[in-house]
Amino acid sequence: MSERARARGMVREELLATDEDTRRKLEGRVELLEAGLQRYRWLDDALKGGDWEDLLRAQPALIQEVLERDAACLEAVERVGKRAEVEGWREDAPVLGLACEVTASRAQLETWVRKRLGSVTTVRGALSLEEALRRLESIVRVPVSLVREPGESFSLPCGTLDAWKQNLTAATYLLSLVGIMGLALFALVRWPSLNDLAWLLCPAPFLLTGGAILAFRRLRPGVLWLTPRRLVWAPSRSEPVELRLDSIPEGGIEMKWGSLRVEGGRLMHLRGLGEVPAKKLRLWLELLVRQPELRERTALVEQPVDVVCFPALLRRNKMWEPGQAVLLRRMLFFLPGEDAGATLVRAATGRTLDFHAEPSWVLSLLRWQPESDLDAYLLRAVKASRGVAWPSDLARHSRGVPLEQEIHITYGDDVLAGRAPGRDLPPIARILESWEVSGTFSPPGRGA
Repeated sequence: MSERARARGMVREELLATDEDTRRKLEGRVELLEAGLQRYRWLDDALKGGDWEDLLRAQPALIQEVLERDAACLEAVERVGKRAEVEGWREDAPVLGLACEVTASRAQLETWVRKRLGSVTTVRGALSLEEALRRLESIVRVPVSLVREPGESFSLPCGTLDAWKQNLTAATYLLSLVGIMGLALFALVRWPSLNDLAWLLCPAPFLLTGGAILAFRRLRPGVLWLTPRRLVWAPSRSEPVELRLDSIPEGGIEMKWGSLRVEGGRLMHLRGLGEVPAKKLRLWLELLVRQPELRERTALVEQPVDVVCFPALLRRNKMWEPGQAVLLRRMLFFLPGEDAGATLVRAATGRTLDFHAEPSWVLSLLRWQPESDLDAYLLRAVKASRGVAWPSDLARHSRGVPLEQEIHITYGDDVLAGRAPGRDLPPIARILESWEVSGTFSPPGRGA
C-alpha cells in the first residue's frame, strides 16, 4: 500500500472517530436532526404535488410527525451551533453541514406550507410553522360527505368547473384531424410520388383519437353543489371539499370577471364556472348567508313549491304593462318592471342587491321555503312594486289558447298574457290542471 493511500485511510478513520465522538457528545441530537431532515423532505415533496390535499388526507402522519418533533429539531440545531462555537469546530464539520441542511429544508417547507395554506384560506399576520401546519391540517382533513345531512332538504347543482378545458381539447382534436386528412389528400393529388407519405399519415387519426379520449377522461370538470348548509365542490380526480355557509363573513363573496371567490372556513376560487352560473350561485349564497332564517326554514320543507316565472303583459285600466308573472297552485302574482328579481330579494331579505338577478334565480331558491312563507314574500313584492295578486279560485285561464302559443288568464276586467320557454310548459300545465280541479277554467273554446 502506498504512503498516500495509507494516509487517506488514517484520515478517514480519524474523521469517523471524530464523527462518533461528536454524536456521543451531542447525546442523540445528530440522529434527531437526520430523522427531522427526512420528515421535512417528505412533507415538502407532498406539498409540491398537484394532489397535495389527497396526500395529506391519506397520510396524516406527514404533518403529525413534523409537529411532534419540530421543536426538538430546532433545539438540536441551536445546541449544535453553540457546541461548535465553544469547541471551535471546523466549518466543514459534517454535523454543522447537517444542521445547515435541516435549517434550509425547514425554511423551504415553511414556504410551501404558507403557500398551500394561502390557497385554501385567508392568512392574516405572520404564522409560525407549527401554527400554519395545525391550521392547514384542520382545513384539509375535514371529512366531506356527498350525502345530504339531516336538515338539508335540497342539493342544487350549480354547474361545472373548468369545462372549457374539454371544449379546448375537442376543438384542438377536430382542427388537428381536419389538418391531417387535408394534408394526406393534398399529398395524394398534388404529388403522387409521395404516396408513401400519405400512407404514413393514416395511423395519425387513430392515435389522435386515442389521445383525445384520454385527455377527456383526465380533464373531466368538477361538479359544484349547494345545500342549505354547505357549498360542496367534487373535483373529478380528487376528494370533495366543502365550505360551511355559516363560516362566510360579511364581504366574503366576491365576483370578478366571471370567477367567484368565496371565503369562509376555507377559501374557494371558482374559476371557469361561467358568467350566468356564477351570478346565480352568488345570488343563492347571498340569500342563504345573509338570512340565516332562510337556511333554517328549509328544514321544514320536504318537497319544493311548484312555481313558474315567465315574462308577461298585464292589461289593467285599458293599459298594457310589462313585467314578470309568477304562477303557483294557489295564486298568480304579477311584478311589473324590469327589476322583479331585486324586488323579490328585498321582500324576502330586506336587502338591496348591487347586481342584476333574474326572478327565476330567486324563486329557484325561495321555492324551498314553506309555501306560506313564499306567498308572504310574493305579496310583499307585489305591494312594493304595485303589482297584482290573483287567487287561483277567482282567476280564469282560457283553454281555447294553446299554452305553446300564449298563456292567457283573466281576473275580472284585467287580463294577463305571456309566453313561457318550452321547458316551463309542463310545470305550467300541472299548475293549471290543479286550477281545473277547483273549477276555475273557462269552458273550452271560450276566450277571455
